[in-house]
Amino acid sequence: MSVIVDLAKRQLDAYNAASLEAFVACYHDDVRVFHGEELSIEGKALFRERYRTLFTEWRFGAEVPQRLNLGSHCIDYERWWRIDPESGQRSEGELLVRYHERDGVIAVVQFLS
Repeated sequence: MSVIVDLAKRQLDAYNAASLEAFVACYHDDVRVFHGEELSIEGKALFRERYRTLFTEWRFGAEVPQRLNLGSHCIDYERWWRIDPESGQRSEGELLVRYHERDGVIAVVQFLS
């Protein structure tokens, strides 16, 4: 198994277990997160803070029925769901998530929908 595929699997497992520290450990100190072409997060501290509320207050999960890998890149077709802690309303969707590995951790995440 390639490094990036292993990282993609580990971070998804940590995400589904709501294990913030295990999730964040899969990412580079200088991680960059894009939504489409727009940079939305830069750096592990901001990344951790962005996910802290989700991991502590929401119910959520995701599955990856298909994963592609080429070199240090991995693209997941992901189906996700979450339940708002205030309203109890469930939302769900699907997207592509591109991961790029550098230095043995995920350095770039790009959400495409």
